[in-house]
Amino acid sequence: MSEIFFQGFWRMDWGLGNPNKTAALIAILMVAVWSLGFLRNWLFWVSLVLFSALGICLVHTFSRGGMVAALCGLIPLLVCLRRPLPMKRIVGIVAAFWLIIGASISLQAHERYGKGVVQEDRSISNRFVLWKAAPTMMVDAPGGWGFGQSGKAYMDWYQPLDRNESYRTLVNSHLTWLVEFSWLGRFLYIFGWLAVLLLCLPTQGNRWLAVPLGIWISLFIGAWFSSVGESVWLWIVPAVALVWVIVWRLANRAWPETKLLFLPPSLAAASLLCLALIVPHSPVTKRGKALAIGHGIPSIWVVADQVVLGKSFPRPLRDALAKNPQLSCGIVESIDDLPDNAASALIFSGKLEPTKSDVIERKLKSVKLLTLVNPSFLPAEFPIPKGAASRIAIGEFSQLASASDWAPVAKIETLVGIGDFVPNWATALLSAADSGKEMDR
Repeated sequence: MSEIFFQGFWRMDWGLGNPNKTAALIAILMVAVWSLGFLRNWLFWVSLVLFSALGICLVHTFSRGGMVAALCGLIPLLVCLRRPLPMKRIVGIVAAFWLIIGASISLQAHERYGKGVVQEDRSISNRFVLWKAAPTMMVDAPGGWGFGQSGKAYMDWYQPLDRNESYRTLVNSHLTWLVEFSWLGRFLYIFGWLAVLLLCLPTQGNRWLAVPLGIWISLFIGAWFSSVGESVWLWIVPAVALVWVIVWRLANRAWPETKLLFLPPSLAAASLLCLALIVPHSPVTKRGKALAIGHGIPSIWVVADQVVLGKSFPRPLRDALAKNPQLSCGIVESIDDLPDNAASALIFSGKLEPTKSDVIERKLKSVKLLTLVNPSFLPAEFPIPKGAASRIAIGEFSQLASASDWAPVAKIETLVGIGDFVPNWATALLSAADSGKEMDR
């Protein structure tokens, strides 16, 4: 059970652990219950009672995104409403909405709904900052940032350096997945949504299709305001509704017009093409597991170990490059991911993954200046390129057992006041590597 509160009121979560996920599920159910009304006329009143009860539960989640999702999901039903509607049904619908409004006032939920409209709400403004970065993140990473990596990628490479909010996702299921997917995955994702909405589009004489359409619209809107799409519970009702639609269309051979079938792939391709052409690249470029920051070909490559350089090692790098825009740097987290013959200056930190010596020799063939930072391996395990200048940087308080073994191999530079972790590593190491590279030239 969630222990999230607003104004002293418990935010209902139905055991999902997140009121926003619960709100999105309730919004979907508020649309789905109206399917009963299409089965029998008298079931309209059952739908209305269930709708009212779910509406009060929705208010109890205090979720603004869930409320918007419910309202948007009801639009197809209102458009396809049989007219004229009997007066007693109009009275019943109005009474249901007033009941929900009354619950909102009683729980003071209207105060939360008003935030962001009449006054600034950090919850909303922070979302806008996140979402603004998403198009650039897509363009910078044609192959995607990797599943589950959108939040970390944002914090590492795009979050303003004066902000430190922690994010797991982009607080938007659609943008989160679009950033994590490759261009092909992005196309299939957008195409899939458009195809589903087209299949559920009501036609004359088939007003009931408004229910599946409203369900999918609710899911889409709910997933826009929070990362609720990761909950499998939210997809059960939409999946059942879609199967219902497909079975009906197969049985009745009632498919959308042929010209409409070209819309989903065309719109998906056009939207991504516009994105690629309009959104400018940032200084960040990701290709596979290698990432480059700065302008032009990286002048220095870094094999980053999170124990030595920290889990947020990109932020000191961004700060250093902002102070010296002429630098460009490539980053990998394993020497296996280092491009062949790419580095003339290389900074290698921490441990050495099990790698064949011939692989290391090939990767380091063009290295002229090598910097090893707190190396946790022996010199014999790491063949230093012939003719390369090398230096070993070891923290004054480092606990590395191999520190003494490096003394006969290269000059040891002691990092004063530092242990195994090197804070603000980029400022000193990058400038030294760049200076050494220039001298070598």
